[in-house]
Amino acid sequence: MFKIILLVISLVTLAYGAGEFSVLHHPPSLVFRGHDPIKQSTLAEVFSAALGFSAEHFSHWQGFYIDNPFDIPEAVVTVVVDGVRDIDQIKGHHFPLTTNEDESHIYNTLTRRIEERYPNENLNLVRIELENGLDDVRKYDAFRTIKSENPRHISYKHLKLDVEEDREFLRDVALLNEISLKVEAGAVKEDFIPDIYWFRLTSLHALSDLHGPNSTETKEAKQLLQEAINRLSDAFVKAYGNRVLANIITSDASHTRMRRNILATADDTSDKIKYNLASYYNKDFPVIFNIILWFSVVLFFAILAICLVTANMDPGRDSVIYRMTSTRMKKDN
Repeated sequence: MFKIILLVISLVTLAYGAGEFSVLHHPPSLVFRGHDPIKQSTLAEVFSAALGFSAEHFSHWQGFYIDNPFDIPEAVVTVVVDGVRDIDQIKGHHFPLTTNEDESHIYNTLTRRIEERYPNENLNLVRIELENGLDDVRKYDAFRTIKSENPRHISYKHLKLDVEEDREFLRDVALLNEISLKVEAGAVKEDFIPDIYWFRLTSLHALSDLHGPNSTETKEAKQLLQEAINRLSDAFVKAYGNRVLANIITSDASHTRMRRNILATADDTSDKIKYNLASYYNKDFPVIFNIILWFSVVLFFAILAICLVTANMDPGRDSVIYRMTSTRMKKDN
């Protein structure tokens, strides 16, 4: 029986993945308490509530409260680390994370809600895939002048530039440090409009697979990443006058799930045509369908009953309709 329980737990872990949601900094108006697990799909509602928006979906998660609604964050700064359970981050408040959707959906939900509320404003909605290097960074005016992603100035002992996995990771960390330098130099400023800064790093996954999760190379890589993220967080906190929600999202399953979803998106249209697949309906569809169905049934029989009763009325006895419409009601002069 014990073996069966272990098997079920392992299957659930493989299906949903495990990770960590770490809050590095938040204004005093926000309260994070406890260490209850949180689903990744709930993070969009947490960030929305932190920015002062009403949540669209109810959640039973009890790890977050708003103490003062008049001192909410003006920016959400998120670093997503794919392919590892955690980065051994000591600083901040940590919650176990269940990966039940792609992190890109969280970013897209937040940007949609901000654009709906501020349609005519110049918004800072930044998403940078660090693996794309300067191509992604230079899409945004605040970081357009960044010219280098050279990892040679980073101090390290066990990682090697002639190893591709190590070099890619060091390049991503160097780029993250360059972004921090720009923020420290005043590239972003407080504008009293909600902003999103979303950075995604995937190179630690390949490095950890190559050297092993407990190797000296992986431990050094996590330490370098911690330092870079802490510096980035401090830079944004200073730029926004402490009104920043800085956090880290890690997941050891998101890398695989992301690849699967990208491939599925590319073939989605052709598969629907090829296999004649039905359209997707949300979870409220059965409720709405049943309300409309049974209301229609009740309304039909009610109208049928009214028609039958009216057709079989005795005009001389109990029909006020025939009496009021009779021509004999008129008085002859």
